[in-house]
Amino acid sequence: MNEPSAEPVSRWYRWLILLIISFVCFGTYYIYDSVTPLKGMLQDSLGLTSADYGLLFSAYSVANVFLFMVLISGLLVDRLGVKRSGIIFSLLCAIGSGLTALGASESLPSNLGPLYGWLDGVSPRAWSAELKVMLVGRMIYGIGAEAILVLANKVLARWFLGKELALAYALNLSVLRLGTASALFFQAPIALRFGVVPALWFATFVMGGGIAAYFVYIAVEKRAGRALEMRQAEAGLRSEEDVFRWREAFSFDATFWLITLLSLCFYSAVFTFQSYAPDFLSHKFGYGAVLAGTYATALVWGTAFFTPIFGWIVDKRGKRATLMIIGASLCIPCYLLLALTRLHPVVPIFFIGMSLSLVPAALWAAIPMMVPASRLGTAFGVVNWIQNVGLMLFPWIAGKIADIHTTVENVAGEETMHIDYTMTLMLFAGLASAGLVAALLLKWVDRRRTDGISIENVIKV
Repeated sequence: MNEPSAEPVSRWYRWLILLIISFVCFGTYYIYDSVTPLKGMLQDSLGLTSADYGLLFSAYSVANVFLFMVLISGLLVDRLGVKRSGIIFSLLCAIGSGLTALGASESLPSNLGPLYGWLDGVSPRAWSAELKVMLVGRMIYGIGAEAILVLANKVLARWFLGKELALAYALNLSVLRLGTASALFFQAPIALRFGVVPALWFATFVMGGGIAAYFVYIAVEKRAGRALEMRQAEAGLRSEEDVFRWREAFSFDATFWLITLLSLCFYSAVFTFQSYAPDFLSHKFGYGAVLAGTYATALVWGTAFFTPIFGWIVDKRGKRATLMIIGASLCIPCYLLLALTRLHPVVPIFFIGMSLSLVPAALWAAIPMMVPASRLGTAFGVVNWIQNVGLMLFPWIAGKIADIHTTVENVAGEETMHIDYTMTLMLFAGLASAGLVAALLLKWVDRRRTDGISIENVIKV
């Protein structure tokens, strides 16, 4: 039997792998924002506050931060292999999503039996049993989702190393944003037609499609893997195993830490805003749940369209630090316009999406340039861990600020809640400003490097 040729890998196999892995990640992003258009409905049905809603996003990162699961997942990928670990992580996403739907169900007391009373009484008692089950589900999902993203980064680095790495990352990010857009677009209509709980179960169904896609990836990997190894060996691209090492986490230079700081501030601002955007649009502009969710997708469409373009620019021209500066600075006036004016919100939201194209397209492609291949797992692990610290804290903080500025009016015997999101949006503007400072310092430090490495000017990764 003839050995597989290396040629197919250099042509369409890599893009097939990219498509499959991106679809798996699509499911994780759909789950993340499956609750975003349902904030008002969840508050009405479960009596949640804005801070409680924020906890649904904070819970995503709790285990990743305090139990270091986002770091451990990289080790598990190395120990178990891509195939087995990917199946496990995908199942965790589906299980977590299912628990979230179960927690929102009216039948939870009968489903849990005596356990329901115990959950209701266990600390913190301010949280209902329903909220506690949902938080556990979101935490389990967060472990699986972050691990899937770590796995995807490693898979793409393996298949595109020495090729169009920035473009591959950019196209992957575009598909992820389509997962968010789909959740924002479909979840509210599904909830209005069938109910909140069926809408949450639908997210689990979407992840089921991602699990099925992963089995397709395993088949493709089995067919083309040996050919890939042959091509890498011929090109001299074989690297040491990129296992996470704590001692190496403290040996990165200032360029790496400034990129990490930018990642923390930028993603905390954009993703937290995205989580509250439909509810903000409902309260400030009076849009219904479906229209608010539809307008919120403007952020994602800007990202999905521009990210591959900026990824191509990075591959051809470099200019990573400049793109990060432009992306971070673009967010600030958009948040201020949303907070202080009544300009149609689609315009600034779309440009926030454009910034979410500029920064990641340059940021993730810069990391493999700054660290040796043998330390790439450590580098990605540190960035993701610190990013999760922000994703844990700021959704809850944003919710607490929203609660402070919430008023309840009694109109014709019915209570109407109104939330003023002005100060919450100012928080996002402040985070974006901190990210801009980090990006400016990054370019300044990069210009003064003496080791011949420049994330601004070097094109090939």
